[in-house]
Amino acid sequence: MVCTGVGRKGKDVQLPGYERARTLVILMGVARLPAVIQALTEEQAQGGGRRDGKAYPPHTPIAIIERASMPDQRVISSTLRDIVRAMDSIGEQRPPGMMVIGWGVLALWGEGDVGVLDDGGERMDEERVERWLKGKDGVAWRVSEGLDSGWEVF
Repeated sequence: MVCTGVGRKGKDVQLPGYERARTLVILMGVARLPAVIQALTEEQAQGGGRRDGKAYPPHTPIAIIERASMPDQRVISSTLRDIVRAMDSIGEQRPPGMMVIGWGVLALWGEGDVGVLDDGGERMDEERVERWLKGKDGVAWRVSEGLDSGWEVF
């Protein structure tokens, strides 16, 4: 599902609730990252808030892709729990940026994880995320700079 992160004249937008099999792409919302993450993850009263549906688990994968397809592209991969800290740690943003949120994000790095949607797959989510981020040195994110090899043919 693709949606905008900023409404008309700067107003908040209604974001969709969590569905395990869905990947959410938010355009133009990186400047409002803390508010977007809060809207996606906080528990809210029925019918209220900025989200329509279930809250996203804090360990849900997210990738922020800045300046996609440009030589100075940067991809920051983490979880909803840690992405704000990750963005704060890497310095200045590189607009334009988009957020990709959900289990499809695992496919952006390596081979992905085809078992993520299997029955009972959610029982292994924390381990799956740790493997994906490699869990080294307690860092809860990964930053990739530039385009991957192979893009120069385009």
